[in-house]
Amino acid sequence: MNKKLICIIFFVFAALFAADLVCVVTGNSQAIDNEVLAWFIAQRNSGLTILFRAVTFCGETATMIVLCILIIALPGRTKIGIPVALMTGVATVIQTLIKELVARPRPDMEYWLASSTDWLGFSFGYSFPSGHANTSMIFWVALMILIGRVLITKGHPRAASSLRIVFFCFAALVGLSRLYLGVHYPSDVFGGWMLAGLLLILFFALYDRFWPARINQN
Repeated sequence: MNKKLICIIFFVFAALFAADLVCVVTGNSQAIDNEVLAWFIAQRNSGLTILFRAVTFCGETATMIVLCILIIALPGRTKIGIPVALMTGVATVIQTLIKELVARPRPDMEYWLASSTDWLGFSFGYSFPSGHANTSMIFWVALMILIGRVLITKGHPRAASSLRIVFFCFAALVGLSRLYLGVHYPSDVFGGWMLAGLLLILFFALYDRFWPARINQN
């Protein structure tokens, strides 16, 4: 992709994240947050609840740790597993710092269909940005880009395109699950996605510049 275009996309993500952050901090997003969250809650039924609980499970901190360990253990870990795990780990630290600085409370517990901790006891903490939306987007998009590159070099561009669609849609679904389950506001999820976009561009700028050279030296 053209470097100028990448820079434009980066600044778009940065501007959108900054605007979202300002709206959250000033409280200007609260009215529309409440309306959109109420709409998601109104769509609840038993089938969707089972689906979104399963989807959100895949974005929990403990689940992401297990997934990172698995991809590091697979063949090709130096080119795919390790960099994806590093990206996810750094993103988790950054989002946690932002959460603590913004300290936005979550929606009222009466709306929750999920616990405030995951299956290994990790606390979900504050609300902005959504950690599930951010780390899931980082993990699955980074994975789809790197695997997609391998598939393209091996002459399978259609498989790469299909994989990208599936991984991206799943990552987006994890973010939406947080609204359905009532544990995040829309601006939290949007902020998580915008932060993920920013970090992905930065990560891959560094990855493409330094990582292949480092592997070749070893």
